[in-house]
Amino acid sequence: MAYDLVMYNAIKMKHLSKLLILIVALSACNNIGRDKPIFKIELPDTSATHQPDIFYEVKKKAAQELMLNQLENGSDSLELRLWAKVEVMPLGQVFIIKKIDNKWICLNYNFVETAKWSPDLNMLDYAKAFSIDTFGVKKLEPKTNWKTFFTAIEKEDIYKLPAQSDIKGWKNKVSDGYTFYVEYATKNKYKFYWYNCPDVYENEFEECQQMSNILSVFSKEFGLRMGMSGTDNCRCITK
Repeated sequence: MAYDLVMYNAIKMKHLSKLLILIVALSACNNIGRDKPIFKIELPDTSATHQPDIFYEVKKKAAQELMLNQLENGSDSLELRLWAKVEVMPLGQVFIIKKIDNKWICLNYNFVETAKWSPDLNMLDYAKAFSIDTFGVKKLEPKTNWKTFFTAIEKEDIYKLPAQSDIKGWKNKVSDGYTFYVEYATKNKYKFYWYNCPDVYENEFEECQQMSNILSVFSKEFGLRMGMSGTDNCRCITK
């Protein structure tokens, strides 16, 4: 009788041990899923055209030509980029804002394309063939300070704005002009969007007014210039 009781307790403990191991393993699996959040990528909606977004394709080639890290892979801390292109000329630039050694910096790349777009060239083919001939880079600091800069652009919802093509009711009125791309990355998200001559539409769409204000901040803080004279040198239409 005593022997049977000992055997029963041994078998019971064995089953309890297996159950505890199973519970610990399931808990570990659940924790792995919770510790690794889903990485989100947000791009302009192309479901209506079923074609790649041309500006995003150009941006990818430009980043590759400038030997920049791919923000689509995420960033340990916020990295923000503002691209600016003159559509009728082979000129462009990008302002890269990120932390190095725990300090904010702005790197400004100015570049010249190998060949500019022509009416005989399909836009998708242009994007695929895009290349950069020469570029220069310099380090910048905001004219005021980093806190003032970030407060100003965050007031205009720089991280939340949609692509211009995703604004309800928006229709293109400009054939060339200036195009601006915004992209940023964090540990959990990558986002890209663009605006072409947002000041043309700023009285119709709040988002375009916000983008115009963002460009004005970059102009005042970092000297964004698109080749126009006067104070509104990142605008397609001067005030």
